[in-house]
Amino acid sequence: MAFIGSALLIKLPPDTEITAATGSAVGSSSRVTSKLSLDSNSAVKAVAGKLVGEPMFFQKYYTKQSAGDILLAPKRIGEIAIVNVRGSTKYALRRDAFLAKTDKVTLDLGLNGVKGKDTGLVNKLVHTVSGPGTLAISHYGGLYRLSLGAGEEYLVNPRNLVMWDIRTEPTKLHPANPLVPSPRSPLRKYAFVRNVADSPSMQPRLQYIDSMIKTLRNYILGAPDFVRVKGPGDMFLASRVEPRFESARIMNALAAANDSLTQAFEPSALFPAAPAEPYTPGHSSKRKHHPGYASGKSVNGIPTYYAEVGAKGKVTFIANKPSGSA
Repeated sequence: MAFIGSALLIKLPPDTEITAATGSAVGSSSRVTSKLSLDSNSAVKAVAGKLVGEPMFFQKYYTKQSAGDILLAPKRIGEIAIVNVRGSTKYALRRDAFLAKTDKVTLDLGLNGVKGKDTGLVNKLVHTVSGPGTLAISHYGGLYRLSLGAGEEYLVNPRNLVMWDIRTEPTKLHPANPLVPSPRSPLRKYAFVRNVADSPSMQPRLQYIDSMIKTLRNYILGAPDFVRVKGPGDMFLASRVEPRFESARIMNALAAANDSLTQAFEPSALFPAAPAEPYTPGHSSKRKHHPGYASGKSVNGIPTYYAEVGAKGKVTFIANKPSGSA
């Protein structure tokens, strides 16, 4: 893995091609050629992906007879991980985690994410990655690789899941529509509560209210809604979850800092204006020419005054008389 804020240097042998996310290139050697391309070679899939926030194009870099290299960097601050994808293994990858891949690695967009109802479209709509080949991924914060043996289980926060073996099948711990109140609740001993709660028209409403309360509690208190993953398989977990509207907060902070600097370095702030002269009745407001300055304009490019420097640095302005004047 690369450190946070690092870039990825890819060395391309002759007649080699890679695909990268658009806008991720920092620089490349002159022997590397690039072009925009549809990764799936299908305009229909590209347009459908655009409707759900996917980039319509990818950037392809390739060499011909000479080797070259290219420098890539993710758009957000985060780590870069290199994954060797075997032909027999398939992974699920979050849509915003792709950085680059070799030619034989494929990305198929589909609903192969976290299993269970009410898991959200963001957790369900992912890329299915298949090989063989090499894949470069990146995500906000750090990346940690976790490998599970056969039958081993682990609980993870689905928001931190970046890439995982599809055999691990992340699944919600609790059923989507639990019985309210639960069978173990002491309220169940009252016949009135059982009759109302088990009513076909009342139970869906209670389940909806219970779901809203849990969502609000998790949002305010930060309680993660874990999912269960089961080996064999490996996965990549992000150490940080990108805050919502982070870009807007950064831009507002930069704009405020820019305004502060502009005000600090304005001429009016560095050189305060002189106090206004008191008004005297009968005194003309017309500015008088300083006796040490020459006035008038040149005529046809001929100076109107000459400056004569005398003893002790005294300067005298002498009017230039045009030739032919009386």
